[in-house]
Amino acid sequence: MSLFESYEKQYGNLTSDITFKLGKIPQLSGGERAKEVHDVSILFDETKELIEQMSLEVQEMRSDIRPKFQNRLECYRKELGKLTTEFRRPRYAVRRPDHKDSCGSDDEDNLHEEVLFDTDMRAQLLSNTERISRTTTKLEDGVRVALETEEVGGHILQDLSEQREKLQRSRDRLRQADSDLKKSSRILSVMTRRVLQNKFLLITVIFLIVLIFFLTIYLVTRHATTHANSSFATINSSHP
Repeated sequence: MSLFESYEKQYGNLTSDITFKLGKIPQLSGGERAKEVHDVSILFDETKELIEQMSLEVQEMRSDIRPKFQNRLECYRKELGKLTTEFRRPRYAVRRPDHKDSCGSDDEDNLHEEVLFDTDMRAQLLSNTERISRTTTKLEDGVRVALETEEVGGHILQDLSEQREKLQRSRDRLRQADSDLKKSSRILSVMTRRVLQNKFLLITVIFLIVLIFFLTIYLVTRHATTHANSSFATINSSHP
């Protein structure tokens, strides 16, 4: 419930009390009448002060919703003005003890008018009661909607929290995967270097083997040629 709606509820209660007491005052006399008039004056002061508080609250509202509440506040001011005008009528004045004797005929003349007024006041009281009931229903609906909204908001926050945890876990897995990829890249680099080293070493060994092979053939061939020449020379020397 907003502060303005709380003020509205207080306003409804105050105007209902004022209307009820205005309906009683014409039927009272003496001290009881004076007490009721005094109580109504206090209620009017409280209501006027409440209207001022409502006005301050409206001024603090957002510009997009302010006009709606200003219209409601203006209706309350007009209603209070009508009640104030009614309260200033002579029938609500505090009478002196001799007033009845000097104005008895006037009281008799106004009896029918007062009965009609009492009927109007009762109708107004019922109207105010119905309005308060409707306002209360609206407030209850507002509270219910607020609770439902709060519940939905709680679910949304919970879902967002779960999504955040999932995103956090996904981010951690991505970091771990990135770390693993970096490790794998380093391992592949090392393996590539080793393969190149082994390939170079293998080529070197093959080259040496081939070189040795050809060198061996060369040496064997050369030795055989030298031996053959020596043998041929020996044969020639033994047959002059």
